[in-house]
Amino acid sequence: MNKGAVIGLSIIVVSVVLLLLALQGAGTYSTFTEAEQHPDKTITIIGTLNKEKPVTYDPVKNTDLTIMFVSDKEHVEREVYFHGAKPRDIEKSENITLTGKMVKNIFHAETILVKCPSKYQDGKLDPKKLEDQQFGTSR
Repeated sequence: MNKGAVIGLSIIVVSVVLLLLALQGAGTYSTFTEAEQHPDKTITIIGTLNKEKPVTYDPVKNTDLTIMFVSDKEHVEREVYFHGAKPRDIEKSENITLTGKMVKNIFHAETILVKCPSKYQDGKLDPKKLEDQQFGTSR
């Protein structure tokens, strides 16, 4: 085997190994039950905000704590401590993606992604929602 073939084969093997390592933690969303079973593991959960319970954020007491209640895909609800400022328009959210760890039945989120309702309906722009967002008017 010549030197070029050995180098090429080595590059391919290293690339495949790196790809497999990268894919191990990608693409799976967990539940609060799984987070409770693996308290040392960072978990990503997609859920919905319980809009009947308050979202608590008091910047006078702690600028880096927002408390809310979220249900996962199995409809298990847990208290969530997001270690950051309250996300804008969280009360309007459709879904919330949380990444963090479970500590004593409280999920401590390090990051949060809020999916709000779309400004589009059936692929067309809804001018009322766009106007409300741009100018801050409420109708």
